[in-house]
Amino acid sequence: MSTLLTQLSAAISRRLDQARDEIDQRGDRGDNPVVTVILWVAGIGIAVTIVAALVALGMRASHKVDNVDLGG
Repeated sequence: MSTLLTQLSAAISRRLDQARDEIDQRGDRGDNPVVTVILWVAGIGIAVTIVAALVALGMRASHKVDNVDLGG
């Protein structure tokens, strides 16, 4: 059992070293998932705000047009 744990530990250590080498070679890709989520939430929030403002303006204009007598 202890040899299995030793081998597993060595394998994990080797894989981590390989991953670090690969990161060093490729460099930072620059994509941070937290920033991506923040940008998506902000974008959706802005879109919803714009739609709500347009609906409010449309409702206000609709009420003004409803009171206009077209002489018909």
